[in-house]
Amino acid sequence: MTTQRPLSPFESTYFGTGTKLGSVPTGGMPLYLGSTVHGGIDVQILRRVLDELAAAHPLLRSRVVTAADGAHYFDRDDEYRPRLDITDGDEAAYLNLVNGPRDWADGLFRAHLLRDGERERLVLVIHHGISDGRSGFALLGQLWQRYTAHSAGNLLPQDDSDQTAPEAMDTQLAEVISSTDVDEFLEFVRAGAAMMGPESAPRTLPHDGDGVGNDPLGRFAVQRIELDTRETDALVATARAHDMSVNSLLTGAAVVAFRTQLAPETGPLPMLCGHAVDVRGELVPPLPASTMVNCASGVGTPMLVDPEHSPLDLGRLVTAAMQDARDRQEAGRFLLAAQRAHDPGTAALFAAAPTLAISNIGRLPAHSMPQGLRHVRDDISAMGPGMPPKLTIFTVGDRLTVQVEYDTAYYSRATMGKIALALLAQLRRYATTRPSAARSR
Repeated sequence: MTTQRPLSPFESTYFGTGTKLGSVPTGGMPLYLGSTVHGGIDVQILRRVLDELAAAHPLLRSRVVTAADGAHYFDRDDEYRPRLDITDGDEAAYLNLVNGPRDWADGLFRAHLLRDGERERLVLVIHHGISDGRSGFALLGQLWQRYTAHSAGNLLPQDDSDQTAPEAMDTQLAEVISSTDVDEFLEFVRAGAAMMGPESAPRTLPHDGDGVGNDPLGRFAVQRIELDTRETDALVATARAHDMSVNSLLTGAAVVAFRTQLAPETGPLPMLCGHAVDVRGELVPPLPASTMVNCASGVGTPMLVDPEHSPLDLGRLVTAAMQDARDRQEAGRFLLAAQRAHDPGTAALFAAAPTLAISNIGRLPAHSMPQGLRHVRDDISAMGPGMPPKLTIFTVGDRLTVQVEYDTAYYSRATMGKIALALLAQLRRYATTRPSAARSR
């Protein structure tokens, strides 16, 4: 059983400096996942559970080492114990944490416990190079499952299977997507670009931030939209009534909101939504979400958007575009093709910024909670300097959350606040309207 494996080209973008995957700045990017609860967390049990999580997932207890030839490897440390920092702190402390320095010398996985009276916020910190949003939330679910079991005096078994680090996603994809398929995708991208003039380039928000990210609340900003159970159910019902996914409806609402801040105010404008896509399903058999490895790729849905378009109009376009992308295995091919985009023209195509990005993690089961704790909310953050404005969406149990995230060096709180309000108005419209009434639009 080996304790080392080399980083793949895909993983190397996350462990580089100033590196990107497409338009996303990935170098050194952290992934913060947390739960806020009402009640006191038992630190002794929490430390035990963190140790168990690290023991169950090889990459969580690995470090990146450099060999004599300059190659980088994951080196598994079976004695590793995740660090737990405990401090008093409220929302401002959380913002300081996610905006703070990113030092991975002590390992790729640790945790913070922020205490604020009867509320406590547990935050897992994972290097994005070894996890994506789905596996991160799966880990958070495992934590609460184990914590609840220990609180009741029960023991959950540890997985004693092979503890070799899972292979990187691009390594696994290369076994099911041929080199010919990747080359065909590259030609498809080039041919599509050749048919477009400068006027067809997707519009992006003006850079009206402060230029340096000296915002008093932190460079990386987030505004939350939370729907309650009734509103979430109504939104799902509306999407189903119109034969589209919730993601398509949410994307349509987001595009409408962003269109309000683009000039000119009248007439159609080309816009592009970049979607984070989990490519576990491309493998045979599919990789479980509980496997800790980064499986995030992306696809784009281009649209010509008129101010009069509704979220339903645009949601139908998104549905069709996403189906075409699935038929082409676009997400899997993109992840591999990005490694071959060496000529300047192709590299520029892959690096072109979308109007907005969406990371929809989907519907997740409600957390297991022991007596004495009540779940309040979850948070997730994965930001890097210069990242395009992004929506992170997740549903825990029966409540949907939309996080509007942006880099204040590039985008002002004033502009992004208007977008968040416009998005909230659209969501409220479909979360409070009977599907039969919404259909008549």
